[in-house]
Amino acid sequence: MAVLLAFTTPASAQLPAPPVVGTGPFQLGGYGSVTFSRPEHPEQIEGFQVSELAAALLAWGQITPRASYLVELDMAKRNSDTWTGRETSEAFAPVRLYVEYTASDMLRLRAGRFLTPVGQWNERHAEPLTWTPTRPLTTYRPFAKSVNGILAAGEGSLRGHDIGYALFWAPAWDLHGGLDEAEESRFVSALGAQIAGDVKPGLTVGVSAARMRRSHPYEGKPFAYQSPAYARLRRAPIVTADEPEVFDREEDVGHRTLLGADVRWTASDIELSAEGAWLPSAHGQPYEGGAFVLGAFRVRGPLWAVARAEVYSPVDRRTGRIAYAGLTLRANAHLVVKSGWQFSRNPSSKIPDGWFLSFSSLF
Repeated sequence: MAVLLAFTTPASAQLPAPPVVGTGPFQLGGYGSVTFSRPEHPEQIEGFQVSELAAALLAWGQITPRASYLVELDMAKRNSDTWTGRETSEAFAPVRLYVEYTASDMLRLRAGRFLTPVGQWNERHAEPLTWTPTRPLTTYRPFAKSVNGILAAGEGSLRGHDIGYALFWAPAWDLHGGLDEAEESRFVSALGAQIAGDVKPGLTVGVSAARMRRSHPYEGKPFAYQSPAYARLRRAPIVTADEPEVFDREEDVGHRTLLGADVRWTASDIELSAEGAWLPSAHGQPYEGGAFVLGAFRVRGPLWAVARAEVYSPVDRRTGRIAYAGLTLRANAHLVVKSGWQFSRNPSSKIPDGWFLSFSSLF
């Protein structure tokens, strides 16, 4: 599992778009997780239930000494970390599917489908690598989780500090727009970059920016429309603003600017991190964005106390304020157990409140 474990090493954990790690033409691995929850909202089912389920398969290897590939497939997945907050079920859905050419440490070229390099959480999204069983809204509502396009990335040293960059382009086409992403936010087109560096040992700071155009499930906003080009991509009939109820998805009127920032500090018994992502108002579309802070503190041995606080707006036309507190047991690379409680000040169907218990493993 070198391709996943590489995210936990200081040299590559926080730098954007880390390279494929490993030798040989073919290596196989994966991870799985199951999450049980007891919702607090009265409209939700009472009692504990399986709220998330995931089984992912990874394959990677070298084609030539300078060329490599990576495939990550969600073999089976059910979760509600989506734009609408509704549960989705996926099978054989590509999360990552790309080839990469390494010209030097400072220049790697990647083409295909890859994780969007914004912040840190999105590129460390696998359940065994995260601290909490729920995902912050900041890490998936403002932007698409994955990109179909081209990326240039590299890592180097500046005055003794590790630094890395990623520059990506998503052209105006969509290779993966099926029912399995019906509830997701996606890029219609995007151009963005991320830069991150180690300010001092254990402390990494990053900034992100993107000029993008999104689509997401229709929510009845008056500015939204479905462009003829996007309708053809979706193989859906072209509709007008006179028929908003038949919209499948809505698309930003024009390109918007995404701004992001992240910071992470790690020591032997503590980890503190924070991320923010913001979309200023444009083309009559309102401001959107938020931020979260997370702290993990070793209690004893592999047992950690974890707390997270987040603010995101809008969520159902209000500001969502979310808090999480719990315990995480990192027994080894093959077993991570998380248990905690999440509470929001302004309850919403997009924010899962209640008790959570999850088991995840690398294999």
